[in-house]
Amino acid sequence: MKLNCFKVMAAVAAVSVLPAFADPSAAEEDAYGMAVHYTQRGYAMAPTNTSGVGASGTIIRFIVPVSKALDYVFLAGIDDHIKDIDIYVYDEVGNLILDDRRPTRRAGVKFRSAYNGTVQVYLHVRSADGMGAYSVLVGRRGAAREQNTPVSPDDSLVTDPSAGPESPAANKETPGEGP
Repeated sequence: MKLNCFKVMAAVAAVSVLPAFADPSAAEEDAYGMAVHYTQRGYAMAPTNTSGVGASGTIIRFIVPVSKALDYVFLAGIDDHIKDIDIYVYDEVGNLILDDRRPTRRAGVKFRSAYNGTVQVYLHVRSADGMGAYSVLVGRRGAAREQNTPVSPDDSLVTDPSAGPESPAANKETPGEGP
């Protein structure tokens, strides 16, 4: 009987010291779980080619095109082995736009682009138990404007300057437009 008890204890000890393995599918599920909140608020979410595995200290850089006056969100889904992940967003000349360095497991940032061009996004695996998996989603909300589109004082598009707020021209919606 003592031999069986010893075998069970040895098996439990062996399992507890096994190295942690990354779970990419769990990271994707986590990212899509966070994305539900944003899709309900009108964001069109898209996966990136920025998914993978990394240990503590891993830094990943990717570039995303942005359009002026559109809202963007970057979400980093993780598996159980990543304990802290951060996101940094920089403009084209290297100025920090915003970051998420909270000491929480998940990371996500949202902002409205002030220019047409690209942003550089850095994902930093600050802490992980062994190798952890991450998956990044990008969301966009709004419609891109033409550069010469007239704008009213409240920054809304002007469809007909002679139309009042109650006229059909001022409330016209075009089907099929959106994020």
